[in-house]
Amino acid sequence: MAVEYITSKNLFYLICDTLSMMNAPLVDHGRRVSYIMAKMLECKGGYEKFEIADFMLLAVMHDIGAYKTDDVRKQLTFEAKNTMPHSIYGYLFLKYLSPLTEQSKMLLYHHVDTNRMQKVNYQYLEETEILKVAEIMDIWHKAFAENFDYHMIDRYIGTKYSKAACELLYQAVEKFDIFHKLDDGSFMQEYEADLEYVLLSDEEKDKYLKMLMYCTGLRSENMVADTIATICVSRELASMLRVSELDKKDIYYASLLHDIGMLAIPDDILDVPRKLKDEEMNLVRTHVDRMAEALQGKISKNVIDIARAHHERFDGTGYPRGLRGNTMNMKQAILQVSENVVQMAQKKAYREAFTKDEIINYLTESIVSGHFDGVVTDTLLKHYDEIMDKASEKAKSALVTHQKLQQQYEQVYNKFMN
Repeated sequence: MAVEYITSKNLFYLICDTLSMMNAPLVDHGRRVSYIMAKMLECKGGYEKFEIADFMLLAVMHDIGAYKTDDVRKQLTFEAKNTMPHSIYGYLFLKYLSPLTEQSKMLLYHHVDTNRMQKVNYQYLEETEILKVAEIMDIWHKAFAENFDYHMIDRYIGTKYSKAACELLYQAVEKFDIFHKLDDGSFMQEYEADLEYVLLSDEEKDKYLKMLMYCTGLRSENMVADTIATICVSRELASMLRVSELDKKDIYYASLLHDIGMLAIPDDILDVPRKLKDEEMNLVRTHVDRMAEALQGKISKNVIDIARAHHERFDGTGYPRGLRGNTMNMKQAILQVSENVVQMAQKKAYREAFTKDEIINYLTESIVSGHFDGVVTDTLLKHYDEIMDKASEKAKSALVTHQKLQQQYEQVYNKFMN
């Protein structure tokens, strides 16, 4: 399985690198918050090192809802004014799409004042208070620079922040000198050492990798649906072509992750209702290399090679490297054909979906011209309806997941605001 070739620590880095494509400063904020929180938890005691590492992973993603609900370029705006939208969406995102089901509610409460939490019965309430203090400390530390004094929090003890959490902050400053280390960057040495204790099962790794695919839904729900459909088409073709089980896994993870580089592409290009200009198209094409850069050194090279070739074509007309058929393999060909047919079958902002006849004619001509691998394309043509019907159902289920998430978001939001 491909998940056996990604360490828990590298998966942590991959999550950071994927989110950084949308907004690197917000991930840097999350990383600093997770460091402060880790040192506060060490002072509290009673935790195994792997438990602290789990909280570090949650802390680095604590603002993940903001990618959906806010302009992440204006961090101080959404952190200081209306904090509930990103808190609620982040909570639901992690609850349903990550292994952090139980801890996810920490995100829901991480901007709720302590004096409003008296009747809340939650197993991670103390850790939530620690997260709140760690976050505001990083915000103030960055905002006030040389005028920063962590004792600024004293005036809010008992109202916004708990006394116990603030005392842990003071201990962490005394014991670990956390703010000087944040200033000079030396905190990363301790941070790296702490990440060695991230211990994830193969099942958890798989769910986190799926979560990264769902991150594209923070930008566009249709991107998730397209990826789910591509996975389905790839899986069906791989089975029909009697690909080995190990190769099927490689194709699956390549299909799952092939478009995460699209997170680096600006929204105003992705959603433009016209054909892209040359310079815009060149920018979109960088998504392949951005994906490969994020995966490099973290996951199986076989997976990266398949994913990186999803826009290559057997006649050499693809991108980014203009590879030809004799330099590629069937696994790459399967993803190329699958991704292309799914894109053609979907309506885009700048065009209608292609009809079945148009797609079949295009694929038939592609065999003759050598645009796609002939064996893979012929297999798809012979089983077109069967494969595409399954893919369509899978894509619809992905959209339903996002619709349910949005409905629950509205319900929870109304509950908090009323």
